[in-house]
Amino acid sequence: MICADLRADGFGENPFYHCLIAESLPDLGDPQGPCVVGYGLYYFIYSTWKGRNIYLEDIYVKPEYRGQGIGSKIIKKVAEVAVDKGCSQLRLSALNWNKRAVDLYKALGAQDLTEIEGWHSFRFEGEVMRKLAGK
Repeated sequence: MICADLRADGFGENPFYHCLIAESLPDLGDPQGPCVVGYGLYYFIYSTWKGRNIYLEDIYVKPEYRGQGIGSKIIKKVAEVAVDKGCSQLRLSALNWNKRAVDLYKALGAQDLTEIEGWHSFRFEGEVMRKLAGK
């Protein structure tokens, strides 16, 4: 079910998200084709203060390919898309235990809004969301 949803939501008539794929090219003469080693899933959001933004929802690199700059390249490509589309910000989140990701984002120049502005991230889901919607 989730694969069908991912396919429809990302590659249907009105996609909800976009995805960049990082591939490892096969060695010359290798019968295997390119191998997916990572991805970056992003979508566009809007800020009443800043206008167009892009949100990098998920970035993943297979463990055996980490430390090779693939994650940085994905982030840089999403930044390129953001600039090309006239976005004022590239936003993303990291869980507090994911020190490696936090360190990477900071090394690339990201501002930690938790530290700087004290933002809290919230969500409504499941029954709470349905109740809020009156359904």
